[in-house]
Amino acid sequence: MTPSPHTATVEVSESRPSPRWIDPRLDVIAWATVALGFLLRLREAWGTFLTPDEALHFFIAHRASLGAVYTASLTQAHPPLLFFLLYGLSPFGNSEFILRLPSIITGTLFCWIFFRWLTRILGPKVGIIGLIFAALLPPMVSLSAQVRQYGLLLVFLIGGAWFLERALEENSPRLMLSSALCLWLAMLSHYSAFLFIAVIGLYALARIWRKRTAFRTAFAWVAGQVIALALTILLYVTHISKIKGTTMAEQAFDGWLRKSYFHPGDNPLTFFVTRSFSFFQYMFGQLVVGDVVAFLFVTGVVLLLRDKRSRAQTHYQLAGLLVFPFILTYAAALLGRYPYGGTRHCVFLAIFALAGVAICIAGIARQSALRGIAISLAVVALCWFFRTNHAPYIARADQNRTHMQNAISFVREQIPPSDPLLVDYESGLELGQYLCAQRQVFYDNAIPGFLIFHCAGHTVISTIPDVWAFTPPVFLRQWANLMGNGYLKSGDTVWVVQAGWMVKLDENLRNEFLQFYDLKTKAFGNNIRFFRLTVGQPTPPIAPEQEPVTPEQH
Repeated sequence: MTPSPHTATVEVSESRPSPRWIDPRLDVIAWATVALGFLLRLREAWGTFLTPDEALHFFIAHRASLGAVYTASLTQAHPPLLFFLLYGLSPFGNSEFILRLPSIITGTLFCWIFFRWLTRILGPKVGIIGLIFAALLPPMVSLSAQVRQYGLLLVFLIGGAWFLERALEENSPRLMLSSALCLWLAMLSHYSAFLFIAVIGLYALARIWRKRTAFRTAFAWVAGQVIALALTILLYVTHISKIKGTTMAEQAFDGWLRKSYFHPGDNPLTFFVTRSFSFFQYMFGQLVVGDVVAFLFVTGVVLLLRDKRSRAQTHYQLAGLLVFPFILTYAAALLGRYPYGGTRHCVFLAIFALAGVAICIAGIARQSALRGIAISLAVVALCWFFRTNHAPYIARADQNRTHMQNAISFVREQIPPSDPLLVDYESGLELGQYLCAQRQVFYDNAIPGFLIFHCAGHTVISTIPDVWAFTPPVFLRQWANLMGNGYLKSGDTVWVVQAGWMVKLDENLRNEFLQFYDLKTKAFGNNIRFFRLTVGQPTPPIAPEQEPVTPEQH
């Protein structure tokens, strides 16, 4: 495996070569690592019911036409590509595994292209270390085994970077347009792609400026940038501008992503340091390991800058490529435009973070592939065995699909159709997915301020999206609203259902109010709970208004 002539290979003091047998077999080791990563993603996706966010993505995509899917997607904070893809999958089935398959495939393909890209720009030893992290770290596995946009985002971003390197080295307009196409698709997958494209655009401009790039290749790059700009304007006018200032955006800024945005009174330097360490903690899935590898990343950048064996302009450009994405995302967070820190919304930074960490470990291993592989595997093992789970989180045992099947059987067999089901929004998404047997859910406006739908003969009364999950004050206010306006009759039985991440309403009611001391709960695992109330029974006074609850991110 021969690296590019512009490859920067970093070393610490005296280099000790790898055993002769291992270097020619790095491609085989890489394929084995990718295969293992694929199996881990399959295991992660198999046998569990959808989380509320996954169910929401299916709900948006499960429409009668592609046009209806696009219209529904405008209510979300993401571009439409994933929803279109899920719509196209409908002829093949709507099981959890089928819905997660695009993420599994693209997440796995990302790992291989990431290895090829790292090998091209930094050498095969850095490439294999970076691949081990990309393929095997718990958060990288988890994010690419869910019905989310991140598998698509990562594969298109790294595809754009890989084709760009090849286009510049081979002076190929065709490869340059391939790079542009990947980046356009990334923009249609997730809006964080804008930050990546800004960084890779400056990097490409520096390379084109200093290198004798053929006119046709440079023109292809300019054309790609112009179309990307036009696509940005289109997405802004048709979508981004319409969700700015909405309740959803305000809840993200002041609620579940509050720590990842800069607020008045925060210290800018403290914010940068804490959120940077938070990002590495999140990406490695372990707090202590995350803190350590944050220092390794900085060391890797320093080693790259001190590298004497590659041309200065090359390793300075590469160092800038690794560092500038963090600075740009930090600036976006300062301006309140994009979150920065330990959240999945910053997963695109993993491309640069893992590259910097891999450089450092390759240097520590003194360019020995065997030692580098051993160190990186040891780090991955620590992250798996001492994993730190970030909220929102459902333990795998509690997310077992059998729990959801048993819960739906309970509704069908034990709850009379005359008894309505009262749910918060996240629980309504789950019931809409499973009680409705994955049929399209239609809401009606029979009760103002609520979403009503009917499944399997049962009536489900759901809160609107602004009330993601019940807390006792929010629940009591909703309950009083339904009774006070005559939507529930005295003596009627109502089943309150919680399913998803935030499901402790029954515990909180029992602990906080004497009126609910004998509340009985029917649970299926720890994340699906039912309890029964009678309309007209004594309830506590209504607490003052409070902010709606959304799932908390760290």
